[in-house]
Amino acid sequence: MRRLALGCLVLLAGCGGGAGDLLSITVSGGFAPKKHTIVVSGDGRGSCDRGPLKELPSDRVIDAREIERDAADLAKRSATYPPLPDARSYILHTKAGEVRWSEGGRGLPSVLPRAQLLELQLERLLCRGR
Repeated sequence: MRRLALGCLVLLAGCGGGAGDLLSITVSGGFAPKKHTIVVSGDGRGSCDRGPLKELPSDRVIDAREIERDAADLAKRSATYPPLPDARSYILHTKAGEVRWSEGGRGLPSVLPRAQLLELQLERLLCRGR
């Protein structure tokens, strides 16, 4: 009986935790020198600069999940692409690691411009009025 009760407590302790972050994208420099960090959580919400979480449109959540998956190999090896002068710099954080690059870099894997677009779309949704 004691083992059963202990097992139930262990199961309950694992439930109810936060969804965790799916990914975050930090952008700085370039034409808009203000630094922003966009976070997408596993439960489909997002925040700007760790502000209040807001529900995201499902297509943006799907985009974030695809970017996380497609960037996994780059993140595991901490890929860094040379920064360009006067260009916006990006850092993509996932559970697998991080990737660094600049806007307009040559030879970037296709997932990185997609991450740039997602960051811009989410910045417009989440950072307005901040």
